[in-house]
Amino acid sequence: MNKSESIINNLLIEVDALSYRITNIHQTFLNTSHVGLRERLFYENINISQRLNEIFSIAKVLKDRNNEHISFSSLLVEKCERTIYKNKMKKNLFFLHPYFGAE
Repeated sequence: MNKSESIINNLLIEVDALSYRITNIHQTFLNTSHVGLRERLFYENINISQRLNEIFSIAKVLKDRNNEHISFSSLLVEKCERTIYKNKMKKNLFFLHPYFGAE
């Protein structure tokens, strides 16, 4: 495994972990009424979204540098796109839920 494949593998593992954390954040947000915890979850979700976008940018650069259509970098781009889309679908949860921002 060369260096770029190792980096891509580490980023794939990180995207999996971030995806899992997004799911946990949304489940916890639905199951708690603690305003402080909800606020922390909201900001953590923003930070995760920013990190996913950073990884996605890196993945696109790595994919563009590769001549092959099927590669680890293509897999990383696809996984990032799907995770970002999943997170966008769930983002409305923070703004539609009646307890967010209530005191």
